[in-house]
Amino acid sequence: MSFRTICAPDYTALALARTSSGSARVRVSTALVWMGVGLGLVWGTSTTAAAAEPGHFYVAGAVTGSDLHKPGQTIANAPSPGATLHVTNDVNFGWGGQAEIGYAFRVFRIEAELGRTANHSDHYSAISPIAITLPQSGKNTITRVMANGYVELPAGILPFSPFLGGGVGAAHGHATTFAAPAKAPNAPPSQLLDIKDTKFAYQLMGGVSVPLTRSFALTAQYRWFDGGTFRGVDARGERATRTLRGSNFDMGLRFTF
Repeated sequence: MSFRTICAPDYTALALARTSSGSARVRVSTALVWMGVGLGLVWGTSTTAAAAEPGHFYVAGAVTGSDLHKPGQTIANAPSPGATLHVTNDVNFGWGGQAEIGYAFRVFRIEAELGRTANHSDHYSAISPIAITLPQSGKNTITRVMANGYVELPAGILPFSPFLGGGVGAAHGHATTFAAPAKAPNAPPSQLLDIKDTKFAYQLMGGVSVPLTRSFALTAQYRWFDGGTFRGVDARGERATRTLRGSNFDMGLRFTF
């Protein structure tokens, strides 16, 4: 008669395996708990910051640095009858300012804005049908009335609030130039252009606000402004156009009440 040896199960190994498996489950559960706590803190911080900002009115103001894109220009019947002179104008970095009054919701803001910028002319380049570059003086001013809307995230974990916005409205442009005409570069400078026009305008903004106190915040934004093509006449009474658009950098304060 043959006997088979029946081995007893290794209870020690099974216990160790179960202990290891249980420890792994504990570690996973602990990690999930801490992840939940972390997410809860993040969410709680954000919602608390949002809840601490109920609807309110505000006023704001800013100083503007204006980097006007080279204004394009056309002049009818120049340099000869039947021709159209095409010109690009180089202008200096300019300055301006703006003021706003608005109402802020949880993450949305709406406001009315009044602003003005001015850039001095440096020289102009005729590009067609003749090509020449001549010095010039003059001024390019834009006065705008805009209605703006923003989406602004509340300051929670970060010490600032980022925002994006856009606006539409009306812009009154006034452009003057004093220079020698392109067809007579040696002539003494005279007023060649004096355009005044009001056009539809739009702008796009992005920036941050940094709370200083419960009521005051420092603001900084980049703003692309486009006033389109302004139309008028030159010193001879001939049709003339000029485009006014470019980059702006606004820094100011916002007061909430």
